Amino acid sequence: MPFASRQGAITWLRALDLALAAVALVVAAAFSTTLTPETASAAHLHLDAVSVALLLSVLVGTVSVFPLFGLYTEMALYNRRETLKATIKAVTGVLLVLLVAAAVLRPPLATPAFLAAYWFLAAAGGVVVRFMTRRLLFLGEAQGLLRRRTLVVGTGARAQEIARDMLAHPEHGYRFLGFVADAWEAAPPAGPLPEAMQLAAGLDGLTDYLRQHVVDEVVICLSLEQLCHRATALVSACEEQGVSVTVVTRLFELKNPHSRPGGHGGEVAVTISNTLADERERIIKRFLDVAVSLAALIVLSPLLAAAWGLIRLTSPGPALFAQDRVGLGKRIFKFYKFRTMVQNAASMQEELEAQNEMDGAIFKIKNDPRITPLGRWLRRTSIDELPQLVNVLRGDMSLVGPRPLPLRDVERIEKDWPRRRFGVKPGITCLWQISGRNDTPFERMMELDIEYVDTWSVAMDIRILLRTIPVVLSMRGAY
Repeated sequence: MPFASRQGAITWLRALDLALAAVALVVAAAFSTTLTPETASAAHLHLDAVSVALLLSVLVGTVSVFPLFGLYTEMALYNRRETLKATIKAVTGVLLVLLVAAAVLRPPLATPAFLAAYWFLAAAGGVVVRFMTRRLLFLGEAQGLLRRRTLVVGTGARAQEIARDMLAHPEHGYRFLGFVADAWEAAPPAGPLPEAMQLAAGLDGLTDYLRQHVVDEVVICLSLEQLCHRATALVSACEEQGVSVTVVTRLFELKNPHSRPGGHGGEVAVTISNTLADERERIIKRFLDVAVSLAALIVLSPLLAAAWGLIRLTSPGPALFAQDRVGLGKRIFKFYKFRTMVQNAASMQEELEAQNEMDGAIFKIKNDPRITPLGRWLRRTSIDELPQLVNVLRGDMSLVGPRPLPLRDVERIEKDWPRRRFGVKPGITCLWQISGRNDTPFERMMELDIEYVDTWSVAMDIRILLRTIPVVLSMRGAY
């Protein structure tokens, strides 16, 4: 067996996925591309540089996209249907990365046949290696391997819930050995107890139990009072026996908190945050922001130039509109879009306040008299928003996030809970942009922004971006 643990199986899959991505790219290029005399010289001149760039894009895409679809979790090793769907979605995501690279590099081999061949080979290979790994795991488990022998310290309701989950879901990779406690803190399960749902040792007997039995992990799930008195002794006992420890606590009862270990002045600390705390996903998000915004600016440069020229020709004033907006951490930044209103629109807003059609803090008028004829079309097609790709490239904004509000709107937010939106970068599109756009009531906009903050993931960003395309094309709620 090429791995000795479930984590080893996941490491094995990561390595195989990278190898498969490279092989799929090479095989697709070999079998799907026929170079003509006209393209042969160009392909030869650029083959090395382009090949390396395409290979790197596929490898980076694989490393970045596959984890987003849960392909390196232990659960993904067992559910065949979900594994199949997740693998196909992940390979499709890598294909999108390859398409962006091809749009920038324009290699001769980037034909539809090449892309289709890569997708088929990578998807088929990914599914096959996962099913093979799954089979090897089953063989290992049949021999009593690959499960972590686990004790749970405590017998409260939470501890019992953890134990029941281990017994009900062996695919999670745990073999429950019993509880460590002096007595039942919560009522034990009704009826005859399964053999495993027993007291294996008292709190003072943990060291002796660890000496005499094979134990891989101890999960400490005690009340806060017991944890304060017992934690040091219990953790020390496990440390002396070379057994890993997991401490489960509800010390911080926050709504959707994200935590990460750290330290201050040499002391161990835990940082609790309600913002995007996963460093790896933040890096991936920034990588996608830069890659997509740069590619979009290059591909859409003729459209941007045409819009710029038409604005200058049809109305006096600059083509770009710059305004102070509130971004991450309530920091002010210059927000760009194509100008769609008359030049003195800002000075006219106070006179129009009584005509505001939006509830809450936002100012919107469906038939705003300040909008120019060309500006109305630019707004309906969302072309006016394209300069914000520069904001994304600069790092002021992200492709996806709560829309940045003007200072006037922020000052009129009366409640505190919507201010959590300032814990993430603002974006070009967001949840309420794909759920009604400007027809969405203000409070619902804020609720959707907070939902994004609480449930954010790179996979969620990709879904929002994909759903934004038909919304923009339909022009619903744009004015």
